[in-house]
Amino acid sequence: MQNNVYTSKSTATPFSIRISGLGGQGNVLMGTILADALVKDGKWVIQTQAYGAQVRGGLTLCDVLFSEEPIDFPKARNFDMLFAMHDLALKQHSKFLKNNGILFVDSSMCGKVPNFIQSVTRKIISFPITKISEELFGKKVFANVINLGLVAATTKIVSYDNLKEAILEHVPAKYADMDLKALDEGYHLSDKVYNLREKLKIPYSHGSGAAFE
Repeated sequence: MQNNVYTSKSTATPFSIRISGLGGQGNVLMGTILADALVKDGKWVIQTQAYGAQVRGGLTLCDVLFSEEPIDFPKARNFDMLFAMHDLALKQHSKFLKNNGILFVDSSMCGKVPNFIQSVTRKIISFPITKISEELFGKKVFANVINLGLVAATTKIVSYDNLKEAILEHVPAKYADMDLKALDEGYHLSDKVYNLREKLKIPYSHGSGAAFE
């Protein structure tokens, strides 16, 4: 996904995010909504996805690259942020997290974080997201939107309002109210804020926080 056409090459390294879980957990939709919201924020964005042998029940992943400048290459080998929505994803993809990157873990679906991660980063956000979704909504399917709220609050890379707009464009109307409640739930789960490789300015208009200066 990209919001413009360009003719000049960029020297900037895009920020990279990998969202991985089992088919049916909604990680691809999560990446699609995040990518759309980043485009609305004025970023250059590329979103790709890959499915395992089984669409439902097999390991799937969604990668989102974004930058203030045009992106020359559509793939990343290592990631500034990694979302592990299932233990299999945590085991297979945590090795691709960059030094001092941010690791998000759904602790209700994942086991222990690998020991080597402690030597890679201390930026670990772990919540039982799927359990929270079940308790609040009676379904697991809102875990991905809870994750979107969590990333908006803890990284400030994307505006809350544009996430809301993107959600309303991508989810069925009958689930819109619950999805927006899930977004808000994720936004208020943690008071931690972690910076990426460099500071970003975004149009920020929700809550009492402020964009990075």
